Amino acid sequence: MIRMKKYNYIDFMKTMAMFMVIVAHCTLFFSDNEFWPIKADQESVLLRWICNFVVLSVVPIFTFAAGFLLQLSLQKNKDSMAGLIRKKAVRLLIPYYIYGTLWLVPTYTFFDIPSYGRDKGASLIEGYKAMALGEFSDVAWFLLMLFWITLVWILLKGLLKKENLVYGAIVSFILFFIVHICLTEVYYFKISQIYVVVFFAGAAFFYISDVIYNNVSKWILIVGSLIGIAVCVCLAQISTKISSVEYILRVVIPVIFAFFAMGLCRTKAIGKLEETAVYKWFRKNSLYIYLLQAPGVYIVFKIVYPLIGSHAVLCFLVMFTLTTLIDVILTSIYVFIKKRITSG
Repeated sequence: MIRMKKYNYIDFMKTMAMFMVIVAHCTLFFSDNEFWPIKADQESVLLRWICNFVVLSVVPIFTFAAGFLLQLSLQKNKDSMAGLIRKKAVRLLIPYYIYGTLWLVPTYTFFDIPSYGRDKGASLIEGYKAMALGEFSDVAWFLLMLFWITLVWILLKGLLKKENLVYGAIVSFILFFIVHICLTEVYYFKISQIYVVVFFAGAAFFYISDVIYNNVSKWILIVGSLIGIAVCVCLAQISTKISSVEYILRVVIPVIFAFFAMGLCRTKAIGKLEETAVYKWFRKNSLYIYLLQAPGVYIVFKIVYPLIGSHAVLCFLVMFTLTTLIDVILTSIYVFIKKRITSG
């Protein structure tokens, strides 16, 4: 499917979010996040502020973009419901199990890295069992979550029609509360947060995107979004203690980023960037870069932190650079092997 150029800002959002994921993981070592298993001896206030914001932002941005692109697909293609589900399973579930089987479990077992859902010292068999059940998925939990939420909205796609958006919004919030109450402890679903609403917001945004794109100045979008992001950065610092603020931000932040990306992509500088081979490569391979960063970020921390850990910001910058570089190398190797296999 060829997307119209005016929707390139959605791909730009996803590419920005891909780099933000690496930022999030590198700053988590210096934060008080309870789910991150390895921590620095001391926190960094600056890095904790950055962490609290980007952790709230990255998955909602990807989820919002997925909702938008599903809506775009529904407008352009007339696939059956079964056909849509099959495509999403191939795109999301198969990569999860290939990644989990060939990369996630072996590397975490070899380096014996503790992670959410995997205890330190867990065997290879224990790792595979936890991965298959969705208990241990590390960064790949996003694929499981996105598949189930996409499945929900494919089944309810009638509520994504323009005339039914009010009903869709009501249903999305009802689904959120049902899932949050009933499926919180069911690891495989991974949808007990606000993402079912975020996905709907992305789908609904499709209907107003053209009006905004054609009638609002790019500089109003950019400056207004930067102000909104600054406010969200501040609110993110209290979101760890007030869950309602966290949920609101997870819905609001991707909308602000959509405006921001929309404005940026109408500037000449970003237009030139989009034509470069480097940007096209990152955009095309963003999923692999997202997945292959683990467990590299843990290994980089163990090497870099003992050397320059007393300078937290410098340590973060070195970790981000090395993690990105390793990510690019691993992705390049994967893409090369994939091409050789498919061409053979």
